[in-house]
Amino acid sequence: MAKKDIYQEVTSKIIAVLETVDLADYQPPFAALAAQGLPLNPITEHRYQGINIPSLWFDQQDKGFSSSHWATFNQWKERGASVRKGEKGSPIIFYKTLLREEQTDSGETEERAVPMLKTYTVFNADQVDGYDRANLVNRSDIDLVTRIQAADHFCANTGADIRHGGAKAFYHRVEDFIQIPDTKAFVETKQASATENYYATLLHELTHWTGAAHRLDRDKAKTGAERDKYAFEELVAELGAAFLCSAIGIVQTPRDDHALYIKGWLTALRNDKKYVFKAAAQAAKAAEFLHGLQTEPRKASEPAPERPR
Repeated sequence: MAKKDIYQEVTSKIIAVLETVDLADYQPPFAALAAQGLPLNPITEHRYQGINIPSLWFDQQDKGFSSSHWATFNQWKERGASVRKGEKGSPIIFYKTLLREEQTDSGETEERAVPMLKTYTVFNADQVDGYDRANLVNRSDIDLVTRIQAADHFCANTGADIRHGGAKAFYHRVEDFIQIPDTKAFVETKQASATENYYATLLHELTHWTGAAHRLDRDKAKTGAERDKYAFEELVAELGAAFLCSAIGIVQTPRDDHALYIKGWLTALRNDKKYVFKAAAQAAKAAEFLHGLQTEPRKASEPAPERPR
C-alpha cells in the first residue's frame, strides 16, 4: 500500500475551499476557521502549531465539529474517554530536529542536525464518548473588552511604526512602516464589528512587517515568478493574521483586495503540493516572532520548532 502523501492531502483540502470562493463576494477562506479558536490538545493542554492549525481547522469545518479539542486515540483513553467505533481520525504532523554525532573524513566527531517528520492521527472531542469539556478552561475564551485591550498591548509591544490615516491599509517595505486608516473609517459589516475589522486588518499588516530583511527576511523563503512571490506573501499574511486573530480572540475580517490573490494561490497550490506548508511555516514563524516581542525581542534567525504533542 502506498504511503499516504500528507502534503497532497492538506493541499487538496485548501484547494477545495478556495475553489468555492466567489470572487464577486470574496471572504477569506480562513476567517471562519480562525473564529473556531486554535486547535488544542486537552490532554497535554498544548496548542497545535504550524500546518496542523489550518489542517485541523479545515477538518473541523468540513465535518461540522463544534469542538476545537483534538487528541490521539490513546490520549483520549488515558483521559477516560473512548473514540466511537467507525470514527475516522485526522492526520497531524510532528516535526523536530535531532542532533546526531557523525564522524568526518578527517576522523573528527561533529554534530549534525537531522530533521524528523512523523505523522499521527487525532480525533475531535465530538468523536468521543466520556469526555466532559466543562472541566477544561478554554484559554481562548476572553471577554470582548479584554480582547481589545490585549490587542492594543500586543501591537504596541511589537515596536512597529504604525501610522493612521488614508483610505488603505498596507506595509511600506522601503520606509518600514504600517499605514492603516483611522478607526472611524472602519464600519460594521455582516461578518464582524468595526472594532474586529480594524484589529484583524492591523494584524494582517503586522504579519507583513515581520518579513522585512532585518527581521525574518522572508524574501529568502519565496520561490517562483514575482507574481507568485506576491501571492505567497499574501497567503502568509492571511494565515498569520488568522493565527494571531484566533490567539488574541478577534474574528478575522474580509479585505476587498484579497480576492486578487486567490487565482495565484490556486495556481501555485496545484503546481506545488508543499506550497501551503511553506506558507504556514512562514506564518507560524511570523506569529512566534510577534509573540516573542511581548516579552523580549526574538532574533529573526531564532528557530521556533514545533513542540511534542
